[in-house]
Amino acid sequence: MPGFYDDVVPLSSFERKQLARLPGGERAYQKFLGVPKLFGERGFTSTEQRTARPTLEINGLTSGYQGEGSKTIVPAWARAKLTLRLVPNQHPAKIIKSLRQHVARLCPPTVRLEIEAGHGAEPYLVSPTSAQARAALRALKAAFGCEPVLLREGGSIPIVNDFKKYLGADTLLLGLALPDANAHSPNEKFNLDIFAKGQLMSAYLWRELASA
Repeated sequence: MPGFYDDVVPLSSFERKQLARLPGGERAYQKFLGVPKLFGERGFTSTEQRTARPTLEINGLTSGYQGEGSKTIVPAWARAKLTLRLVPNQHPAKIIKSLRQHVARLCPPTVRLEIEAGHGAEPYLVSPTSAQARAALRALKAAFGCEPVLLREGGSIPIVNDFKKYLGADTLLLGLALPDANAHSPNEKFNLDIFAKGQLMSAYLWRELASA
């Protein structure tokens, strides 16, 4: 999509070094996903792709006859659901406008196109070197007994932008879920050992923030 990457804030060398500390590698990630091959934006590792680069996904496709057997028909309509995960400094309104224009250019003149926009929010990023971030790192290390890794992560929590915009307050987002937690799936889970250490981390965090 033309212009999709124009406003993207690149990863700093500090962030890339942090991501490189994550255990495993490309082969381990491929095996974890159970796919024959990894695919993604060139020039970035799979970790960088999934944590710090914007994405455009087709979440669902619906059209035509889908029951058992076959019917020799030409579908009268088709529908697709899309999600765009944005990163700093992309703007939802600008991206949606670009998407509408791009899809309209691709649409054949024999087809009527309708696009319904859902909810959207601007990306949010806390400086990894801020006093709050350093306090969080100390609390995590105290609770888990190892050096934490700083990384960006996809999510949809629009209110944190309002906290920053109207209150001038940053928000700490500390991820504790493991890679196999299956977030948002029917069998989503959370490791109980991580849950217990997360409670301990929260207690340490108040003390660290008070002295930050």
